[in-house]
Amino acid sequence: MSHQDMNRDDDLGLEQRLRAALRPVDPGAGFAGGVMARIATERPGNVRTFRARAAASWGGFALAASVVVALLLAHQQQMRRTEQGLEARRQLIEALRVTGDKLDLASRMVNAPPPAPNSSDSGA
Repeated sequence: MSHQDMNRDDDLGLEQRLRAALRPVDPGAGFAGGVMARIATERPGNVRTFRARAAASWGGFALAASVVVALLLAHQQQMRRTEQGLEARRQLIEALRVTGDKLDLASRMVNAPPPAPNSSDSGA
């Protein structure tokens, strides 16, 4: 017997074993009734319907959208605080400049030499 003949015999044997294993089998008279009884007694809470899955996915989407909105609002508030801080800084610098000018003027007046006495205003 050649190598080809042995392979053909093995193939035929495999095919016969597969046909025997995959042949239709009658499940019995009570099979359909048992399946239907199991479906009837199964709790509906265990079965997720399309609507429940859709609601869960929309819930996740709504949660993500809420987080994005919250982050945008927080960013906007931070930008507003930054702008207010810069405006306060500008006002402080202006106030310090005005105060410095006034102090310079006061210093010049205090440190200025006294006016020379007028001989006509002697008061004597």
